[in-house]
Amino acid sequence: MFVDLTAAYATVWHCGLACKLLRLLPNRHMARMIMEMVGNRSFTLNTGNDKRSRLRRLKNDVPQGSVLAPLLFNIYISDLPNTVSRKYAYAEDLAIMHADGDWQAAEGVLSKNMATVGEHFQTWKVKLSTTKGGCFREDVFKGVGSLPPQQES
Repeated sequence: MFVDLTAAYATVWHCGLACKLLRLLPNRHMARMIMEMVGNRSFTLNTGNDKRSRLRRLKNDVPQGSVLAPLLFNIYISDLPNTVSRKYAYAEDLAIMHADGDWQAAEGVLSKNMATVGEHFQTWKVKLSTTKGGCFREDVFKGVGSLPPQQES
């Protein structure tokens, strides 16, 4: 099952990231420095008729395009709950894989595991994309991408 996270970097909750950095890093000053870089950002909205909104502070988000953004997001999602299925994640992409000879059994396990991961994401304010992602059966793809047998001349 392939899962896409909606606006992944924009949904990183600063308080949650700070908790996870403090758990992970042995030096709390390092965690504080990283959170100063991430958390001390604000914005205003300018309209076409020279009006500007008041200054607002960002409470979510890691700076997109920064070298640290993928690393910080990986730290943010690194504590995914244990499941029967294997999970592979990088940045906004997540794959949940389970093999079983019985398709219905595999579907049941994947559904249960996806519910577990979904609850975790809801707790940590990560949003799942409802338009991207999907599930496929390996047996449907047998032979796809393989070369035809060569004939001797």
